[in-house]
Amino acid sequence: MSRSTGKPVIEFDHLSARYAADPLSVYREMRSRCPVAWTDAHDGFWVTSTYADVFAASRDDHTFSSRNGVVIPSESGLHLLPIEVDPPELRAYRRAMNPAFNPRAVAKLVPEFDRLAAWCIDQVIESGEIDLVEDLASPVPAMTTLLLVGLPVEDWERYARAFHGMVAYAHGTPQYAEAVQLVIGISAALRSEIAERRLRPRDDFLSTLVQIDIEGRRLTDDEVTSILITTLGGGIDTTTALIANALVYLHHHPEHRGRLARDESFVTSFCEEMLRYYSPVQGFARTVTTDTDLGGCALRRGDRVFLSWAAANHDPLVFDRPEEIIPERFPNRHTSFGVGAHRCVGSTLARAEFGVVLREVLLRMPDYSLADGGVRYSNIGTANGWHRLPARFTPGRRVGAPAPGSIAHSEDAE
Repeated sequence: MSRSTGKPVIEFDHLSARYAADPLSVYREMRSRCPVAWTDAHDGFWVTSTYADVFAASRDDHTFSSRNGVVIPSESGLHLLPIEVDPPELRAYRRAMNPAFNPRAVAKLVPEFDRLAAWCIDQVIESGEIDLVEDLASPVPAMTTLLLVGLPVEDWERYARAFHGMVAYAHGTPQYAEAVQLVIGISAALRSEIAERRLRPRDDFLSTLVQIDIEGRRLTDDEVTSILITTLGGGIDTTTALIANALVYLHHHPEHRGRLARDESFVTSFCEEMLRYYSPVQGFARTVTTDTDLGGCALRRGDRVFLSWAAANHDPLVFDRPEEIIPERFPNRHTSFGVGAHRCVGSTLARAEFGVVLREVLLRMPDYSLADGGVRYSNIGTANGWHRLPARFTPGRRVGAPAPGSIAHSEDAE
């Protein structure tokens, strides 16, 4: 407890090497000492470590606002719609986005997701060697997100490099600065796509955004660009992290591979446990709008609060044996897609991508094993991912899946 402020103070930095090395022990210590605590890192903020506190704050958008940004620290200069908007305004944006991401819309695209994953494996299947991140877990979510949005799928590398860099590298590093510039360049390119869709709309998410009415008006170019940047960032990197961690787990637990290949229901519960345990997005921030109490601590207007999905997902009051991976866990009310009005609109898409990649791996390289050279993100405070995961497997044959650029937009196929 700080003598000068009366706040329970801890040493906590979600972007530090210590946190990346063992986040579970960090939250375990917090829960035992001070479940809501203050840290002086990044100009100071509160951090939560229990499911109850994360859940309560996430559902109180009036007191815990997203308007001042959801990332600590916020240095990119990008305004992210709709995740930096509160209800009731948020509802209009979500109504506009939901049709493109609902289960029926995603299901229609799954056959094309299958072809993209098959093409990725075709590129390496004869060699018996793969980088599970660079050759598979990164390109498939990037390509499927671009496909859904309506952007050229063959440009996936540029988008993946930009958005991975935004979360994989520490703020202030040259790599982070380069990624920010890449995203700014992508934002400029998106404006050309927006102008094209206003003239010649297609059957895609981008065209939906330029045509919808929100409270009697069309979205501006700035608003459409912001929504697209949020969609691309969320769709490209977080699912990559989820897939990569699951493939690492299966390397160490090959006994689950056969069951996953045979039992679709087991894939579902396995996915949920991977989401819970690894928490691909570790948490988001809120800003306190009025003096309040959280977990017995007095928070003041203007204070920043880090709502840790990762900590909530390992709270022993909610999850039995939380630091164990139990693939059959049920119920599994994890917070990895967020809670409340801001719950991730792309959750169905992420689960579909995960299932597609997992099935393709277990079908075509079921005996894969990790090789030396795997590199995790040194900073997992935003996304809990991997840079590289080299692996070996018994070589196989190509299936002749079409190249990404040959998957036509719906208007071209007519």
